[in-house]
Amino acid sequence: MGRRWPVGSATGAGPRPWVRAAVVVTGTVVVSTAAVGGGLWLTGDDPDQPHGGDAHTSAPPCGVVPEDAVARALPGAVLETDTGGPVAGGEGTACVWTTAGLDTDPQGVLRVDLSARFTDASAEPVVTGDEAAARAQEDVVPQRGRPVELGSGGRAEVWRGQVPGTAELAFHHDNLLVRVSYSAVEEDDPVPFDRARETVVGFAEQLGEVL
Repeated sequence: MGRRWPVGSATGAGPRPWVRAAVVVTGTVVVSTAAVGGGLWLTGDDPDQPHGGDAHTSAPPCGVVPEDAVARALPGAVLETDTGGPVAGGEGTACVWTTAGLDTDPQGVLRVDLSARFTDASAEPVVTGDEAAARAQEDVVPQRGRPVELGSGGRAEVWRGQVPGTAELAFHHDNLLVRVSYSAVEEDDPVPFDRARETVVGFAEQLGEVL
């Protein structure tokens, strides 16, 4: 993960737009799979229904994400994907912002998955939506995940993504599982993980304040 990307010419001089494109495109592919770990989109089953005790009776829309939080994490980014539908045990929304094709620095991708997990009253004992969201968080966080306290309250876990310049984070708020993936490159090099981590944590803190 710490290797240097090869230069784009024999002399090592000049811009390397292919590096920028490769990281942005690859990052898009990686964050586009983020929802899979949080609950597969259902293809034909009847969607689960919220319970009276569930704080979130549906997955929030992408509009709930503060615009200033997006602008701070990825200046100039535009919303490219805004989809929603049933997931296993609840309902989910997937939002992707990107600077691909725009003349901005850094270039990157920011993805947010919001997954409302509903109480399973048919289980014995009953599994509340909050418990389901906590379990889902455990499922999506890899062993390399590390805990972090969010300034907005609550506990998240953050980890290095598979693509250089990528940090991922997950936390739950009541019965809502939130997963954030951030991938960026600046001046043709992936941003350092410490910086990506700081960005994704700061973004999650702002998002947590409005949920």
